[in-house]
Amino acid sequence: MKQNDEIQKASTHCSTFAFLPTRQTNAKKCKRAAIFQPHGLWCILTIMFTFLVINSVDTFAQVTFPKSPTVQHFNPQTINPQQTTQQTNNNISHYQQPTVPMGGNAQDIINQQNRQAMQMMGYQPPIIPPSDPALLHQFILQQAQATGQSKQQRQVAELNALLREDVNTPQTNYTQTTEYIIKTKNYHKAFADLLNMQNGLQPFSLKKAIYIVENAYLDNSLKYETYNKQILSKTKLLKSIIQKEGIKPNNNLGKNYIIQKMFSERIVEYKDTVVYKVHKPYQYDFDDFKGENDWTKMFVTKLLKTGKGQCHSLPLLYLIFAEELKTKAWLSLAPEHSFVIFSDNALKNFYFYETTNGNSVTDNFMLESGFITSQALKNKIYLDTLDQNGLIASCLADLIMGYTDKFGYDEFMASMVESLLKIYPNSIQGQIFKADLIAREMKYAAKQKGLKSYKEFQQYPEINNLYVALQNQYDYIDGLGYMQMPKDRYAAWLLSLNDEKHKQEKQKLKTTLIGNVKRDN
Repeated sequence: MKQNDEIQKASTHCSTFAFLPTRQTNAKKCKRAAIFQPHGLWCILTIMFTFLVINSVDTFAQVTFPKSPTVQHFNPQTINPQQTTQQTNNNISHYQQPTVPMGGNAQDIINQQNRQAMQMMGYQPPIIPPSDPALLHQFILQQAQATGQSKQQRQVAELNALLREDVNTPQTNYTQTTEYIIKTKNYHKAFADLLNMQNGLQPFSLKKAIYIVENAYLDNSLKYETYNKQILSKTKLLKSIIQKEGIKPNNNLGKNYIIQKMFSERIVEYKDTVVYKVHKPYQYDFDDFKGENDWTKMFVTKLLKTGKGQCHSLPLLYLIFAEELKTKAWLSLAPEHSFVIFSDNALKNFYFYETTNGNSVTDNFMLESGFITSQALKNKIYLDTLDQNGLIASCLADLIMGYTDKFGYDEFMASMVESLLKIYPNSIQGQIFKADLIAREMKYAAKQKGLKSYKEFQQYPEINNLYVALQNQYDYIDGLGYMQMPKDRYAAWLLSLNDEKHKQEKQKLKTTLIGNVKRDN
């Protein structure tokens, strides 16, 4: 666990966390590929309807609250870019919670039952390869490992899949035109502001960094005063609860425990014994939770407005509260996921907090996803705390993802990726961006020559060199320990927090945490 210089890591993915944006054209393409064939559909629906009528039951259970785990310390490993992979406030009341993550409703439960019914009948949804080049590499790698293909066979399949994808022809000198400069000026300013935070010309503030990133995407339409007022209102509430609970100013565990109430409990404010305001806990938003159709779904400002977010915005808001309360907490990453780590005053005991569920979890729960490799732990790309540079790099990744969603890949995007990797070389997002840039350059060059197969590359050294560079970049990403986690596996992993085993773990963790809060007070 990083503890450099009293750990300046008290802020956050802008994770970014963490996901390369899928263009709407690709999303629509995938949707079309996933449509059922019409024959036999009515038969399946009839069986499903009968099954649901017979088996409809209430699935709600009492929420239990957490305590926290002790995190092991991982030692970094130097990576050679050429290497390849070897493998309570008295006024608080609690919600009843369904057996889906917070924010679920009746339709979510019906959808879950539908999926279970179809699986029982032997139906498996079609596998759709991702359109993003780096994620396509991971997909084909996993398919090759499952079928025993050689590395060469896998690379040929990968290249052929890339060549089948369309690539937009870049507009010559477009980035020097007046039109481009006007359209992208907010992004150029945001990029400069984040770099100034990194080099010390501006003080680092996670709250301000997130505003900079989201305001650029929204064409400078966000009002900082409104955004700041929303955060200060919640911070004022947290401070009043800290005072009522008697938490001392230097009790780091205590302050984090109070912040967690915003993500797990219904808080009622009173004025002269009359209900003044009710604060609902922040909830998980199932709708477009990766921002594939609407990138603003990933925004903290959207979370503040609606009370719903996902594993990108929820941990960031938690860390903004920690920043405002001057307490220590850190962003940490897992495959397709981000969460919060906090500690006691002595920085000896570390705890994982799952903002999507409102509970502390064990490090074993994170490992249960099955997509965290020993290499990823050694290289500290997962389950480690992000320092200030890591947070700035994460905010830069968010900025880049928003930029590509609006303007695509160009020289300015490439310069942002280069800066990101200088700041934080092991950034998985940054390395995936780099791979995508190489892949797009290779595909464009091959398109210009009319090439359609790997064998034709040998005749053109420049194109073949790009192909070799792309394979080296993929090997480097694999060597860091990265594995793509499919969306269905991710959803099933989060849902497992509500099984009986994890309920007992969460209650045990909460009991221990409360005891340690009292100890440190």
